[in-house]
Amino acid sequence: YAFPAWHLVLWSALALSSAAAIVIGLLIHRPTYPLPWWLLALAVTVFAAGDTTYNVLTTILGQERPFPSIADVFYLAMYPLAAAGLVLLIRRRTGGRDRGSLLDALSVTTAMALLSWIFFIDPYVQDAGLTWQERATSITYPLGDILLMATLARLLITSGSNRAAALLGAGVAGLLASDVVYGL
Repeated sequence: YAFPAWHLVLWSALALSSAAAIVIGLLIHRPTYPLPWWLLALAVTVFAAGDTTYNVLTTILGQERPFPSIADVFYLAMYPLAAAGLVLLIRRRTGGRDRGSLLDALSVTTAMALLSWIFFIDPYVQDAGLTWQERATSITYPLGDILLMATLARLLITSGSNRAAALLGAGVAGLLASDVVYGL
């Protein structure tokens, strides 16, 4: 906000530095199973590509609120990549045999999915003023949030007091909160 003329460059650099931090952490700590972390780095990179693309469309090309756009392809691609990374972390930690934590995560996710359906998905389903592309894109965002919420809940339930899991949780919670605010 202090340098509006540099918004595109600074925002892109900030987003890409997050992905770079994951890669640097991988190179320094050399985990025995790095694939989940590479997927998370790729998810952050794809999300950064979405931000950069959106900023180019609005700032340079002068489009006003382009939706749906190529930026949405990047944003939506982030969800399965991040979820896959989180699922692989969970499977590595639990071996896929912890049914109790799965049921706990499903309980939390079901409650949040119901709220998401009532406040976000159903209004888009009912909105006759949207094209099918706008409707599909609008519905896919809350579905992606539900997917991340399910994997995050399971990760946090199985991880105990793991700092890396807590930081991942904070990052996903921030994304979910911003999606809710944007959706409202």
